[in-house]
Amino acid sequence: MANSEYEYVKREFEFDRRLPPSNWSVVRIDGCHFHRFSKIHAFEKPNDENALRLMNTCATAMLEKFPDIVFAYGVSDEYSFVFREETEFYHRRESKILSLCVSYFTSVYVMKWKDFFPNKELKEPPYFDARAICYPNLKTIRDYLAWRQVDCHINNQYNTCFWMLVKSGKSEQEAQLVLKGTFAKDKNELLAQQFQINYDDEPAMFRKGSSVYREKVETTVKIDDYGNPIKRPRLKVTVAHIDIIGPEFWENHQHILREGKFMHEFVKKFGNDRMLPPCNWIVVRINGCQFDQFSMIHSFDKPNDETALRLMDASASLMMEQYPDIVFGYGFSNEYSFVFHDKTELYQRQESLILSSCSSYFTSLYMKKWKEFFPDKELKQTPRFEAEALCYPKLKIVCEYLSWRQAECHAGNQYNTCFWMLVKSGKGEREAHEILKGTLSKDKNELLFQQFQMNYNNEPALFRKGSCIYRRKQMSTGGRTCGGGGRRRWHHKRTVGCESGPR
Repeated sequence: MANSEYEYVKREFEFDRRLPPSNWSVVRIDGCHFHRFSKIHAFEKPNDENALRLMNTCATAMLEKFPDIVFAYGVSDEYSFVFREETEFYHRRESKILSLCVSYFTSVYVMKWKDFFPNKELKEPPYFDARAICYPNLKTIRDYLAWRQVDCHINNQYNTCFWMLVKSGKSEQEAQLVLKGTFAKDKNELLAQQFQINYDDEPAMFRKGSSVYREKVETTVKIDDYGNPIKRPRLKVTVAHIDIIGPEFWENHQHILREGKFMHEFVKKFGNDRMLPPCNWIVVRINGCQFDQFSMIHSFDKPNDETALRLMDASASLMMEQYPDIVFGYGFSNEYSFVFHDKTELYQRQESLILSSCSSYFTSLYMKKWKEFFPDKELKQTPRFEAEALCYPKLKIVCEYLSWRQAECHAGNQYNTCFWMLVKSGKGEREAHEILKGTLSKDKNELLFQQFQMNYNNEPALFRKGSCIYRRKQMSTGGRTCGGGGRRRWHHKRTVGCESGPR
């Protein structure tokens, strides 16, 4: 796109935080409000096997999609993904890695829901947050995974006792008091004596969590001239419920990680999160990943698919209901920018949690709303979104940022309108690009008018100006009126154009 006077907001304020080189990176994804989510969907306590297998399916899809992930470990509504030390995935840009991973994980979770819960409707969109942690060597990676498995054992043993006590008739408060101050052996005795349960006989998936990795397997690659199979070792993504604290697993799988020792608690020192600066307006910009391919697979109209744009708008509108600190949203094509007010303390302004939860929730909404907008189109590919956080110290600069995005909307849409009209008229795509090369805005308007009798300014404002979403004050009267006054009520209204920026 041509430079505009507003592009300084990108040049001067957008900085990419990159994960340090020669470090192993872990992206830990965690369910947001999953206590409520599991209650709404009536998950079994203390463990719902189908819910855990759904999480494992999402993790398997992650390893299949992203070859730089070498190992994953999950328990409950949490999964940790270990990226190889030398990865250059997204040039190690933290915001891109975090948002894309959590978005894809969420997308698979929603898409695969019916496979594991065929008789349960998805009543609210699930979403996840994530953080990235860097470890300097394989020793600390090993101990990080050991720490998570120790936590799995401790929490599952406690929850098993707790829910058995509740199911036996005790209140939740009474169950907590019974377990207060108990050790592992005390809990084992309680289960054995009161409920005839040997904790060690509980399913390994509950006790040890799930490890996902690529296992070497002998695979038949062809049949020789005598009918004998020729086999070669191949790596296949595998889910196992095994001990990863001791050395045995790692000695037998040296292609994943190497052996090393370190104290488990030491790994917590690496989990420092970047805080976004105080008293700054925060803009979270969400952008569709590989949406050219996605729109082609789903036969979106060119240059604009109005239904697809309205699906983006609907998802953005619901984002504002979930996040009251969002004061303004602006979107076009497969992009949306959400402006958080300068006093927000969402996630204590931790960048990774804000980015990941926003991209995950937006993805979840997009998928939940798909059938409402495309009732006759099956969702053939999981959509996914990346996100980045931008900070602006002054409201004026936020407005300039929004003006820049709307200028991009106009320039992009005008070009695409000309391009697709030329293609639909019989030109090849390369030929259409050549015709438009070096043209100015007035040239494109003339081309549309002279060749296609189109007045660009008469095209729908949704295409030309994008969409703004904000809360508008509205006076309303309740059941009673007091002194002729009414209650002030906020409501969501989507309007076309970007007239006044954040309110």
